[in-house]
Amino acid sequence: MPAQFVTGQRWISITEPDLGLGLVLEAEHRRVTIAFPAAEEERAYAADNAPLSRVQFEVGDEISLSTGEALRVKSVEQHNGCLVYLSEDAEQTIHPIPEQLLSAQIQLHSARDRLIAGQLDDPRRFELRAATIEHRNRARASKSRGFLGPRVELIPHQFYIASTAVAREHPRILLADEVGLGKTIEAGLIMHQLYLEERIERILVLVPESLIHQWLVEMRRRFNLHFSIFDESRCAESVLPFDDEDDQPLAVDENPFDTEQLVIAGIDWLASSPERRDQLLAAGWDMLVVDEAHHLHWQESGEHSASYQLVETLCAAIPSTLLLTATPENAGIEGHFARLRLLDPHRYSNLAAFREEQASYSEISNLIEALLSDDSRALAHPDIQQPLSDLLGAQLMTKLESAADEARREAIDVLLDRFGTGRSLFRNSRSSVGGFPARKLVRHPLAMPLQLSRLERTATLEQHLHPEKLLGDDWAAIDPRLQWLESFLLQDADARVLLICASAETAQSLELYMRLRRGFASAVFHENMSLLERDRAAAYFADNEDGAQMLVCSEIGSEGRNFQFAEHLVLFDLPLNPDLLEQRIGRLDRIGRDGEVNIHVPYFKDSPQQGLLDWYDSALNIFAEPCTVGHAVAQQFQARLHDALLDDSAALPAVIEEAAALAQTLRNELHSGRNRLLELNSCRKGLSDDLPAAVATDQRSDDLAAYLEQLAQQFGLEHEDHSDNAIILHPGDHMLIEAFPHLPDEGLTGTFDRQRALKREDMHFLTWEHPLVRDAMDLIASGDFGSACVCTLPVKGLPAGSLLLESFLNPVIHAPAALQLDRYLPAFSERLLIDNQDRKLQGKVAHKQLNVLCQTIKRKLVPALLREVREPLAQLLNTTEREAKNLEKQWRQTAAGNYEAARRSERERLQALSERNPDIDDNTLAAFDKSSAQGLAALNALQLNVGALRLAIVS
Repeated sequence: MPAQFVTGQRWISITEPDLGLGLVLEAEHRRVTIAFPAAEEERAYAADNAPLSRVQFEVGDEISLSTGEALRVKSVEQHNGCLVYLSEDAEQTIHPIPEQLLSAQIQLHSARDRLIAGQLDDPRRFELRAATIEHRNRARASKSRGFLGPRVELIPHQFYIASTAVAREHPRILLADEVGLGKTIEAGLIMHQLYLEERIERILVLVPESLIHQWLVEMRRRFNLHFSIFDESRCAESVLPFDDEDDQPLAVDENPFDTEQLVIAGIDWLASSPERRDQLLAAGWDMLVVDEAHHLHWQESGEHSASYQLVETLCAAIPSTLLLTATPENAGIEGHFARLRLLDPHRYSNLAAFREEQASYSEISNLIEALLSDDSRALAHPDIQQPLSDLLGAQLMTKLESAADEARREAIDVLLDRFGTGRSLFRNSRSSVGGFPARKLVRHPLAMPLQLSRLERTATLEQHLHPEKLLGDDWAAIDPRLQWLESFLLQDADARVLLICASAETAQSLELYMRLRRGFASAVFHENMSLLERDRAAAYFADNEDGAQMLVCSEIGSEGRNFQFAEHLVLFDLPLNPDLLEQRIGRLDRIGRDGEVNIHVPYFKDSPQQGLLDWYDSALNIFAEPCTVGHAVAQQFQARLHDALLDDSAALPAVIEEAAALAQTLRNELHSGRNRLLELNSCRKGLSDDLPAAVATDQRSDDLAAYLEQLAQQFGLEHEDHSDNAIILHPGDHMLIEAFPHLPDEGLTGTFDRQRALKREDMHFLTWEHPLVRDAMDLIASGDFGSACVCTLPVKGLPAGSLLLESFLNPVIHAPAALQLDRYLPAFSERLLIDNQDRKLQGKVAHKQLNVLCQTIKRKLVPALLREVREPLAQLLNTTEREAKNLEKQWRQTAAGNYEAARRSERERLQALSERNPDIDDNTLAAFDKSSAQGLAALNALQLNVGALRLAIVS
């Protein structure tokens, strides 16, 4: 049936929707002329097949007038073929609005409006939109959400800490794992999840200058977090060029830190610049991350370092804070208290009280060990039963009498939650985590050169330990340690060697001699080099094909930088500080390393060098396993060790024997007390495996590969296979949009395989959380791409001309992202398939079946076809919207029920915690109740909107 055009009617072009709302100027028998005021264009069409669609608003729709005023349609009348909308304004006054007064700036975004108006998409685009809705809804309630994207191993303790941290509204925690357990990875996981969920937007990372570039690369490569480095030159760039006439700046950015959301900066630079410090504080941040926080010096007298004062001020102003630090025992009790004080100065206000609290952890640890014991009689012992009853209460003790595993787990969780620093501090040890290689010490005794033996009688201990300082500028040519090093390097030319020494001067002289005089491929790494120079040296050493055989580092090489790929570690000298030695070894001894850690120590026989080596080996056992008590033992024996090394070598065996005994005593105390409690809290067995398993399951690489191929086809990207589980994407010559998000001009190569991504840094790790995938899905879901489609359905079971309307519904919640309400919604997409007899067929005909059966309609036939089915289509749309409203009520009830149950359980837990743990106060409970009420109100207002429609006409 041909369209009936009348002068004054409003129509829209199906082929040129950007022209806006058209107005019929002339309507002749064979020809119609349409004006498009918004585009200042006119078009003439053949009346019998014009690509035009009649625009007719329904009751309840909002209309805009050419004056800009918006009204709500209450009823629709027709006069001489034109429409008059009886509409209500903001004061609830009714006005008759002829359609000629409607604004020409019309944009039909809803799936319903686009379908009625004939603004239709290719069926393949509809399928892509439907797939996008399904993938987004599936991810919405997944526990792996926010953890799929990082390019990291699925190590349980790291994911447990991260998931525990992000479950809190504003995490403020101390990450104090032993060296090599991945504190940076844990921090990255936390940041990635919170940033992806839009719970945080502005992140400030403060690190020692030597680690700035490493953090930048690590965050970008592993977590797709693109930080910017700020230093004095970057801040100075905020002042724009001067005006030639008045010699004044053209413009000044008042605060340079406002120009980026993700910032990395050197902590010492900021602490020394009052101007930059004030700007930093004024910028406002959502999260603060501080690496090497054990270097922040605090004294009970109040004389704190400038960097500690800076971080203390920032911590007070920023809601979420992560401090990465050495283990509590290595930092010392005072240093440990100082870090916790930054996180919560009210909870940790008194050092003496904190010491007493630490001493009480042994009892709690014993109770938990009894609960973990396989011996059922352990809980019946009076020394266990009575304290448990006092702490847990009668109800939980009754559950425990059944000896059920669930009751024991609940009791352990209660004790871990309610006592100690568990909510503020996470500390895992190598022994509890496992997966570490063995350490192997190889001693290389050398004869002392004659030149040195003459000088040693008057040398200081510092000179004995670093004899190159006694030998003059040409020391490298006469030091036997370099002759040994040359021989060692020649034994295995393919093995990579990391050499660490104390000073930059020694590192430079040594590397220069070995490279220029002896011809070895080597690189140097020290604090006097620029960050770029250090990064180049590290990259040269890491190059498998043409890299350096040896990297020579000064002491800064033992902090932050990881070289676990190196086969050998050479300790050219030994530091007096056991923490520094542990950090040196930790550059190779890291979780996931293949092969044992070979530690080589060249030393002069019968010298203080040998004495210090014996001390570390026999007193602290540091070359066999990490020494968690080195700091405490070294402090107690510092003076005696110094004297024995320098003046009284005969006394050294007794010093070593006593120190070894003390070390073992301290290890036993730590294992039975605070450390055991912290380890249990930092990686709860059973729970810690859940998230990595969910991440592995939800990766769904086959689904993602198919989705990206579909995406490439519809957006005009060039897509090709690279190899197994890997693809190459390039911008195409005829892309749907000018620039595809996160697709560089040179293209990208990506793999879906986690293990391959860990080995191939040149490949992107493609997951559902990769920025390209995530932004492409947002682009599709937030716009009208693929939202309306019409097709024919050649089936024999239904009469020709029957209509089926398929719809996908989107849940919409208006609430702050921090509430994370999506996780309480059903983890599936709501799909409807209704025919023109009001039958619901979604359970009988799958979406994929329709994709196979549906056939494309020629575009020129669409306008006439839509006119033919206008009335039954309107009825189908109304039925679909009624059904969506019914489902909306069910979704609200389900979501609100899930939310109330979860919040009730957490509220009970917090209430119990508040009775025992000062971390939880009345303010915490009040804030929790407020956010609970806010979340419940938002879920009770949830809406299910129609996100995509496909009309199938049986042929």
